[in-house]
Amino acid sequence: MAIEIIQDFNDDAFSCLLYGPAGIGKTTFAAKAEQALIFNLENGLKGIPLKDIGAFATSSITSFDDFADLFKKFAKAEKFKTVVVDSVTKLEDMMIRDICNKENKASLADFGYGAGYAKFQAKGSLLCEWIHDLKAAGKNVILIAHEKVETFQDPEAEAYDRWNCSLDKRIAESLKATVDHVFYMHEEKVIQETKTGRNKSKLRNRRLIQTRATGGVVAKTRGNRDQFIEIKNDASASEIWTGL
Repeated sequence: MAIEIIQDFNDDAFSCLLYGPAGIGKTTFAAKAEQALIFNLENGLKGIPLKDIGAFATSSITSFDDFADLFKKFAKAEKFKTVVVDSVTKLEDMMIRDICNKENKASLADFGYGAGYAKFQAKGSLLCEWIHDLKAAGKNVILIAHEKVETFQDPEAEAYDRWNCSLDKRIAESLKATVDHVFYMHEEKVIQETKTGRNKSKLRNRRLIQTRATGGVVAKTRGNRDQFIEIKNDASASEIWTGL
């Protein structure tokens, strides 16, 4: 392979780890990325108008082998521009079950000498390789994950709660290093002033994407983006993905 020296790097595809609380609309938001194909591991598609959005989804996937076969078969198809894994938290469970079932073990700890965890980490590395391959083929990759709240022990201050993706650290750190973006999706309540008749105010929920880390939230982005981006409607959701 010939290596070139360049100054302008054009990369039309992106990869993103998107996490947040259950029911906030992570899958719906991801489905609005360009020509999305959702790998359906959690059956969380009820109520999402895929046809109206222009997205597609697989039928329910229940094993890691099935995921791997379908991923290799469909992910690089010209019909799709964006691959969505819903969710990588569930995929992690499938990885562990696959490793244990194939060697008749009850848990990774039963392998002894860390062998089970090494096999688990190897599958995580394989997923990272797939992400690289898809981006090289011009495909976007969105990995959806659950959230967890963990206590961070600061050696120079009091401990505090931090929001992070709900993944084993062996997988999480590799994925966060691999993807271009780690986005935290959440809601905040804001007071909205109204002027109907007399001045009134009401509370509304505002859905936000946090793109850069704070003390209490794990996030990252590449490029000059606002720290918080509001998802106002379907059009703005599509624009956020297009802007990556």
